[in-house]
Amino acid sequence: RWNAMAMVMRANDNDDGLGGHIASFSSSATLYDVGFNYFFRGNTDQQEGDLIFFQGHISPGIYARSYLEGRLTDEQMDNFRREVDGNGLSSYP
Repeated sequence: RWNAMAMVMRANDNDDGLGGHIASFSSSATLYDVGFNYFFRGNTDQQEGDLIFFQGHISPGIYARSYLEGRLTDEQMDNFRREVDGNGLSSYP
């Protein structure tokens, strides 16, 4: 939760008016953690991975978790909501 909030606040510090929704993820963070840790499955040789649809306003939380797992870079995190040049992360993936 802290990382999601920090990412949104940093984006606002770098470029006034970018905004971001913090409360959407905060209110559902535990549900997503349980899903990621116990229920959602990726592709294997034996089964197809789960297709999960997320509400767009929770993207900071999903990005924060992906960053901690090593799936996103510092540069991508620094460019949250600055995806025009291809180096950033969309606010609505």
